[in-house]
Amino acid sequence: MIRLALHHLAVIQGLGQTGSVSATARELGLTQSAISHRMKEAERRIGVLLFVRDGHMITLTTAGRRLLQSADTILGEVSLAERDLERLSSGFQETLKVGAACYAGFDWLSDFLQKMEATSPTVAVEVIAETAEDPARLLLENHADLVLAAGRSEKAGIACHFLVPDELVAILAPEHDLAKEPFFDPALLPGLSYVTHHTQPEDGREYDTIFKPMKVMPSRVIRAGRTQAVLELVRQDHGITILPKLAAFQLTKRLELLTLPVTEAGISISWYALSKRKSSGNPLIEKAVSDLALCLKALH
Repeated sequence: MIRLALHHLAVIQGLGQTGSVSATARELGLTQSAISHRMKEAERRIGVLLFVRDGHMITLTTAGRRLLQSADTILGEVSLAERDLERLSSGFQETLKVGAACYAGFDWLSDFLQKMEATSPTVAVEVIAETAEDPARLLLENHADLVLAAGRSEKAGIACHFLVPDELVAILAPEHDLAKEPFFDPALLPGLSYVTHHTQPEDGREYDTIFKPMKVMPSRVIRAGRTQAVLELVRQDHGITILPKLAAFQLTKRLELLTLPVTEAGISISWYALSKRKSSGNPLIEKAVSDLALCLKALH
């Protein structure tokens, strides 16, 4: 028998995020006494200590943290279901959730939404704000139906749809010492500061195509998380970065950054749309893949 209800999980999630009864009460639109009552009720029902008070702060016990993991998953799924049902009641028959790898950028998004609206007016397109270090994770955890990534995924259950070819480019400030070079030589990396989204190696990215095979690493790495943050640091000459050319197409122009081919011959990569293998043959996925390919080609 399930002993905890959704409102107990909401309190656990709120306290896990804020560590405060008053902040959780404001977030949930309840009184502080109501939050305290639900805390006690949850512990009584489950028979385990879930919360520890330290002055005005609340910390979760090991049992509480375990429940927090489930609360995040369960409440997230309920929220998504409610959102889908709202859209269905508004005349939409399906929802397509589209995500992207953290480096992908969204220059293609406006054109993609217009194409989908013109040909699939009963489909609500939802853009997943969370850009992922591991793009396939968005699919495997049911956060997205389609994910844009530069490179294939070898994870079981993931289908890879080729979209367009691209190339890796080094991006640097106009005043950088290498700005007048015709191309970027990776052999120079050990003497440079390097700005990147994260330090997790990925298929088709610089570690896989440059650092590892050429056995070079930058002397200093700055993690910036998002493409805009990466390029802002490059603009201020804190270092260089290497990205797929299409990933920062508009931003590099707006920030007046320079792009150089990586090596004299250049390094080619490919963009893919990732979907669940069990979605193969789904007309909506196939249409979205086709439209996404057209949008990326238009950026070339």
